[in-house]
Amino acid sequence: MANVVSEGTTARGTRTSRLARAELALATLTAGPPVPERTHQILEQALVFTGAAFAGVYTPGDGGDALCLSDAAGVPRTLYGLRDAYPLTGPSPPADARRTGRPVWRGPAELAACADFRRMPAGDVFVAALPLTGQAGGCLLAVTERPGGFDDEDRACLRLIAEAVACPAPARTSRGGELPPGGFSLAMDTGRIDVDDDVLGLFGIDRAGFDGKVETLLARTVPDDLPSLMSVVEADHLSIGERELEFRVPRATGPPRWLRLRGRLLPGGEGRPARLVGTLA
Repeated sequence: MANVVSEGTTARGTRTSRLARAELALATLTAGPPVPERTHQILEQALVFTGAAFAGVYTPGDGGDALCLSDAAGVPRTLYGLRDAYPLTGPSPPADARRTGRPVWRGPAELAACADFRRMPAGDVFVAALPLTGQAGGCLLAVTERPGGFDDEDRACLRLIAEAVACPAPARTSRGGELPPGGFSLAMDTGRIDVDDDVLGLFGIDRAGFDGKVETLLARTVPDDLPSLMSVVEADHLSIGERELEFRVPRATGPPRWLRLRGRLLPGGEGRPARLVGTLA
């Protein structure tokens, strides 16, 4: 049996080892109940297994006429002149992938002819756009500077990543949507925060007595921990990416309770405010 396995591995060669590792990593990430940071973690696999410098998920916005960036990993999108939204009717790789339902692979020559991608820097930049399964019709967009662009194995890995991402909920400009246990969603422009009942319980607040303001929660933290917590929830101090912080809240009796915040800033644009989403436990 060992010889059969060895021969099979040799016959496949080393090309499939990266694909197998990607498949295992994605299976590990998608096991268990959904968590707010899952999409970001899946996008990071594109950086690891395909040589992408940027990977993002675009989903239809509220108006239904554009694909809006909802999550991203890698270098800032502005480094490649990527937009935070692409019209569905325009001739861009994300719109083409969504319209045709097939992956789109573009090299420097094709990108130079695309009006929405002419802002890209000079040099050999390659773009992949893959449609996501689901009724909302989202898209995975990846960019690489590797010579020759995405090879066959890279493309196979990107297909796996697109399948793992599936399609998150459409980007929203208003409050609403179901939060996971311990979840929160903070609008960075207004300071309004949607929280799960479990979060309110950690702060000793009941639903009827909560005014929806992040300041109300901040006022219930131990004063010594407030500066570090403010650095996470203030818009001026945030860049896109994950945040993790431990802080304390007083209790009526006994020592303060330690809480762990895990969050990620989602970019705004096209009328959508930037939002800090995550969990408290």
